[in-house]
Order: sequence, then C-alpha cells, then structure tokens
Amino acid sequence: MPELAHGEAEAETRVLRGLRLALEVSIVILILEVVGAYLSRSLSLTVDAVHNIPDLLAFAVSWTALRACRSGATGKYTFGTHRFEVFAGLLNAVLILGTGIAFGYEALDGLLRGTSFAGPVDAVWLIVAVLPVLALRTVNLSVLARIPGRARDLNLASVVLHLASDLAITGAILVAGILLLVHPQFWWADAGAALAIALILAYESFPLFREAGEVLTERTPRDLSTDQIRRSALAVPGVSEVHDLHVWAVCPTLVCMTAHIQVREMPLSECVRVVSQLRTQMEQEFGILHSVFEVEPLPKT
Repeated sequence: MPELAHGEAEAETRVLRGLRLALEVSIVILILEVVGAYLSRSLSLTVDAVHNIPDLLAFAVSWTALRACRSGATGKYTFGTHRFEVFAGLLNAVLILGTGIAFGYEALDGLLRGTSFAGPVDAVWLIVAVLPVLALRTVNLSVLARIPGRARDLNLASVVLHLASDLAITGAILVAGILLLVHPQFWWADAGAALAIALILAYESFPLFREAGEVLTERTPRDLSTDQIRRSALAVPGVSEVHDLHVWAVCPTLVCMTAHIQVREMPLSECVRVVSQLRTQMEQEFGILHSVFEVEPLPKT
C-alpha cells in the first residue's frame, strides 16, 4: 500500500469530478461550435471551436495528473507525482499560446485585406450556436469556482482560468453576432472578435508559464518570505539561531522547507517538543506542509 504524501487532499474526489465535468462539457461545446462555425462561416466561432481541442487535451491531462497524485508517495517517487501537475499546467499554457498566435495572425490578415473568413457571416446561426455554449460554460465555471481555493493547485487553477477566459470569449462572439444581425455590413465585427479572442488566449498563458517556471526552478513561493519564516522560528522558545534555510514548492499546494536550528542544552524530549512546535507553526502561519529541522547544539564557549 503506497504511503500517502502531504498535500494529498489536493486530488480529492470533488476536484476530480469538477475536471471530469469540464472535459465532458467541452466535448459538447466542441460539437456545437463545429456545427455552428460551418453553418455561420464565422472566423471567431471557428477560432473558439479549434481552441476547444487543446482545451480537451488540457482538461484530460489535468484530470490524469490529479488521478496520478492519488497514488501517493512510493519508493521511486518519494513526494508522489505532484510535479506532474506542474507539467500539465505548463502544457496548458503552451496550447493556449499556440492557438492564440495562429488564429491571431489569421484574424489580423483578414482585417488588413478587408475580407471575411469564408464568405458573409450568417449572424442567426452564429447566435443560435453561441447561446447554448454560453449557458454550458457558465454552469461549468460555477461548479469549479465553488471548489475551495485551498484545494486548487496550479493545474486546477489553469483549468479555471481556461473556463473564465472562455466565458469572456463566448461573450465577445455573442456581441459580434448581435452586431452583425443588426448591421450586416459590419463584416469586420467577426474578424475583430476573432482577434480579441486570440489576444485573450495569449495573455492568459503568461501567468501559467511564470508559475510553472517558478516551481520548476524551485523559487521561494511569492507569498512567502524567508525573513518572516526565520523570525517565526526564532520566536519558538529554545531556538537561538536558524540558518541554511531553504523553501521551495513541489507543486503550488505542496510547499516544503528545510533548516538548521541551534538550541540550548535540553533533554531529548524537550528537543522533540521544540521541533514539533516549529513544524506546527510553519504549517499554521505559512501553509508549509512538509518541514524538516536539523537540530544543532549551541557552540561551547
């Protein structure tokens, strides 16, 4: 039986069900948008339909990553497979950015040439396709957004970001469809919406790249300060010095630290109590779930 690692609650059943719902709803949305894009000849709807393909891959990878984390730590993976979550988030970012660049170029080219994507856009079919997509994405986002923030990792955060931006994208397409329905001569509305979608996709990828990079380079998490951690440790009775302090994240929800502490002469039982208090303090004050302290005696004078 595998040993359960710290932070295993991040792969709880509620999160997995939310990801599975995101995957299933995205399949339905893809079908709706493919049919709608074909009937309406809309570039913006085509961009969003193609964008759903990397969405499906991203959600599937995210779901698989969290399923893998449930196996806990093993002899070969002593921290479990939490880093898989980070790679899943990084893959999401690559897919989002690639889609944005490819279709941003297509939309900009159409605007500069003064032509529509595949002929006049049928605004009625565009609106008919977008309205159920808007409803499905709203439901999907509301389910995942209700998952407590503490249970969200980089992987799940990337999915929530996906869905939030997708909702904004759907709104942009609906506005373009209504504008075309009222003013059919405004052919540029569809290409403009497609360009806006591409910019949204490119923009949303950058935080994911940054966060994944910080984890993989073992940077101290942005919301933590080693100076504050050191001061907190020194406030524990019996601790006189803290050095060789290292803080890093295996994944955004599993922060670890190691430190050397110097303590006055004391019985072993009291030393154990000091270390236990330090570990509890690190978890309660800073959310550090895995802390290791190497105890050193004060140098003799």
